[in-house]
Amino acid sequence: MGTQDEATFGLIPLIKRGWARRGSHPFVKVNHANKYTNVFGARSSKSFVFSFAKKKRQKQFIKFLEKLRRRWGKFLLFVDNAKAHKGAKVGAYLQRHKKAVKLDYFPKCSPEENPTEQCWKPARSALANRIVPSLNAAKYHLRKTFNNTKDMPKMFHYLRD
Repeated sequence: MGTQDEATFGLIPLIKRGWARRGSHPFVKVNHANKYTNVFGARSSKSFVFSFAKKKRQKQFIKFLEKLRRRWGKFLLFVDNAKAHKGAKVGAYLQRHKKAVKLDYFPKCSPEENPTEQCWKPARSALANRIVPSLNAAKYHLRKTFNNTKDMPKMFHYLRD
């Protein structure tokens, strides 16, 4: 059993609170390139699985479900009501793999119920207040954060395997 969500990370910097000496005039350099990557993430009580994608569409979601199926075998996945999670392609995939993959949906407009949402906060902090020169550099920092289990928030007890 697990939960799934997706997020977008770009090169436009995330500015968080900082400090400066009194009387100084701090400034922030920014990279104005409007390049971004999407991340599909799924969480169980034991692991966090993620995958980068150019778009958040059914095709990419199915590819991510395949990754989860290879890693977790049979699973029930709670997802939000995004367009990528519903449609003919996803329905056909679920029909083909109905013994291994089941989807259930969170109520609409309820991100606070999805524990995977909390996984994006450390990733955004890893990119905050720094100039990221390229998407590869951003992905490096994201991988480093997602693979560090100590930085990831603890899973709620009601989703124990």
